[in-house]
Amino acid sequence: MESELDDELRFHWERETEKLVRAGLERHEAERQARLALGGMDPVKEACREARGIAALETAAQDIRYAMRGMRRRPAFAVAAVLTLGFGTGAVSTVFTVANTMFFRELPVDRPEGVVVVQATRHHGRDMAWVSYPEYAQFRDHAKALEGLAAHYSTAALFVAANGRSQEVNGAVVSANCFSLLGLRPALGRFFAAEEDRVPDRDRVAVVSYGFWKNWLGESPAALGATLKINGTPFTVIGVAPEEFHGLNVIPTEVYIPTMMARLGFRWCEDAFARDCRPFSMIGRLREGYSVEQAREEAATLMPAEWAAAREGETGGVTVTRATGALDNNRSRSGEAQLVELLAGVAGVLLLVCCLNLAGLLIARNRARAREFAIRISLGAGRTRLMGQLIMESLLLAMGGGVVGMLFSLVLTGAMNSSFYSMDPDGRPLFYNLNPEPRVVLAVLAVSMAAGFAAGVLPALKSIRTDAAENLKRQGTAVNSGLEWGRWLAGAQAGVAVALVAVAGLLAASAHSVVGGVDFEASHVALMRLRPLLVSYPPDKAEKYLRAAMERLEAVPGVESASMVGNGAVLLGRASSVSRAERGETGTVRSAYVEIAPRYFETLRTPVLRGREFDRRDTAESPAVAIVNDALARRLWPAGSVVGSSVVVNGRVRQVVGMVKAFGWQLRGEPPEPYVFVPFWQSTAQLDARLCVRVRGDPAVMLPRLAREANRIDPDVPIAQTVTLAQETAGAVSYLRTTGAFASYAAVLAVLLSAIGLYGALAYSVSRRTKEIGIRMAVGAKSGTVLRMIVREGMTAVILGIALGVVEAMAGARVVRHLLYGPGSADVATYAAAVLVVMGTGLVACWVPARRAASVEPMMALREE
Repeated sequence: MESELDDELRFHWERETEKLVRAGLERHEAERQARLALGGMDPVKEACREARGIAALETAAQDIRYAMRGMRRRPAFAVAAVLTLGFGTGAVSTVFTVANTMFFRELPVDRPEGVVVVQATRHHGRDMAWVSYPEYAQFRDHAKALEGLAAHYSTAALFVAANGRSQEVNGAVVSANCFSLLGLRPALGRFFAAEEDRVPDRDRVAVVSYGFWKNWLGESPAALGATLKINGTPFTVIGVAPEEFHGLNVIPTEVYIPTMMARLGFRWCEDAFARDCRPFSMIGRLREGYSVEQAREEAATLMPAEWAAAREGETGGVTVTRATGALDNNRSRSGEAQLVELLAGVAGVLLLVCCLNLAGLLIARNRARAREFAIRISLGAGRTRLMGQLIMESLLLAMGGGVVGMLFSLVLTGAMNSSFYSMDPDGRPLFYNLNPEPRVVLAVLAVSMAAGFAAGVLPALKSIRTDAAENLKRQGTAVNSGLEWGRWLAGAQAGVAVALVAVAGLLAASAHSVVGGVDFEASHVALMRLRPLLVSYPPDKAEKYLRAAMERLEAVPGVESASMVGNGAVLLGRASSVSRAERGETGTVRSAYVEIAPRYFETLRTPVLRGREFDRRDTAESPAVAIVNDALARRLWPAGSVVGSSVVVNGRVRQVVGMVKAFGWQLRGEPPEPYVFVPFWQSTAQLDARLCVRVRGDPAVMLPRLAREANRIDPDVPIAQTVTLAQETAGAVSYLRTTGAFASYAAVLAVLLSAIGLYGALAYSVSRRTKEIGIRMAVGAKSGTVLRMIVREGMTAVILGIALGVVEAMAGARVVRHLLYGPGSADVATYAAAVLVVMGTGLVACWVPARRAASVEPMMALREE
């Protein structure tokens, strides 16, 4: 461009020269006149450069070089500024990474942009549902917008035995076209052929995951043709899935079997292929030229006729969405969205604190450069030019902060993955790919640059508005009131810190009340699931096995008591309808329903308020009985006798023999949930049980021994979900724990940054006021007076910030109200603790520079220029 500009100007100059020569001038005079006519070569070139934008690029390059030199001259400031923004952008990057993993990350398959989930729905599309095999076949055979549709049941409990090893693993029952539809290629062998998925119970073939092949089969090519015993049935391994594919659920799939073997993989229906047995999800691929909206409209026309007449809560709708994010049919995406929104709010508040801190640092740095700016303005630098240079310095710091934040985010996401996303409440491993993608990196850098710009604007405006002549006359150690802006910014940080500390405290207390237990004691309780159903035990044999297991475990040294719970979580239970027998269906109450064996409440340390626990008398042949909690008793018998009354539970009349204290799991402001308990041995489903064992020591240490004892009765019965009760309850409130941990991280950093900001502002103020302090002490001021003056100046801003922070904390508590359990009687103490923490930290931050000011020697201060 410079060469072309030279050629063009030379051309015009020569043409003008020739014109003047022809007019009669001598050549040297004609050349001089031509230059005068053009106005001078260099000014013209500058004008052309500005018109082409070259000057702006040169200016930006100069600003970048100048900013880099400034950062090298002041490395401590540069490091502090970059780390300050890195703390905030690290939190933002973590939220972006989690959101990308939950909602936007594409499957590791061929052409992932065309893969869609065809999802049955309930409750007018609000909840997810599943389909039967005949319903899947109807969608598959009539869909025109899809070039293929596959069925899968990706949470099949498979008890696998191979190479002398046996263990329950997560399996998947998939249609033969599933792998080809996704465009996957086997790491070894082949996938299912269409012929192997046509006749029920005929083709016993299996595809294993890459991890299963590595850990169970030694990565040997001879694994092809090997025999696996799955739920007691021999299968032949025909292929290995690719290493990067972990299945279609967040619980990694270890073994795949065809849908025609569904009777073995899904045991909760008498006939897994019946029209009313719905275990399957559907995944498809869009046909070329069709959109997701077209596929959704078509799917609505293909719904089975009985769906149109479905009752509330039954499968009655269908939708089609892109297959992105974490595919998990057992979790609500709305809940995940709410979690990400909360984390984003916390990260945003922390980023605000970081911006305030950075603004304070920039104000202090720019004030120290006041004479430099005055000299530059006096020499002709425009205020816009100076403003641009200061903004460029802020943007460079922000870019460094973004890079540091991305690195810091790797640590945060790794910690979150290992703490909250590596295992479900039942102890099964989870897989969430929390590695950042390029779009996450770009988004984080954009946020970091915006934050740097926002933090740099105010200091830059404040710096260029000062009078240049006045700054040139001002001595470097003149009497100065110091950094007012820095103190007030630190006070604002203190207010935000109070809010974050209070919210983090509320969430921590809520999590402790749930995991630790209110009216039950979760510590020292080990859980394990015995599943004779998977090996086709008949009911009488299953009962003998479970009774023998209970007797053996109660005899283990270190075991205090043991009990059993029917299928489901130990504390949560299933939904049921309960009413008083004399009222019929009138006054029916929705209640949690739990099937329990004797000594259940003794094992959980739950108080029995009236009556008795279940015991060996409560068998299938004895009268039907029940135990209610006090919440249900208040609903059904507000003023009458509870024990001895008759109650109808799911249509069966039972006599109430006891009343217990309600588990303290209710959300803030909500009444305790009603519970009804029935004897385990009076239930109809005794082929699956959760054992609760209270031990004297660490339950996690005792679990392997307890599993070995149960295994000695019959090693063919699967033992799964060996976790502690504390782990299960913690997993049930993982959203609360995740948000609480993230808020605690933000709160610690906010307190630290506010203290650093306040310390920096006061320390700089003291250094600028050395002469003033010397004069004060020379005319009689005591050291204590100076100390109190500096502390008072700092704490005034902190106290005003704290007052605002309490209001912010109350607003934050309303935002997280849906995560708060318990009565809330300790909330005032939490707010008070937050105020004391921030006030104490602020006092320390004020005390150090105040002590330095109080130790100033008057004569030394007065000698300084």
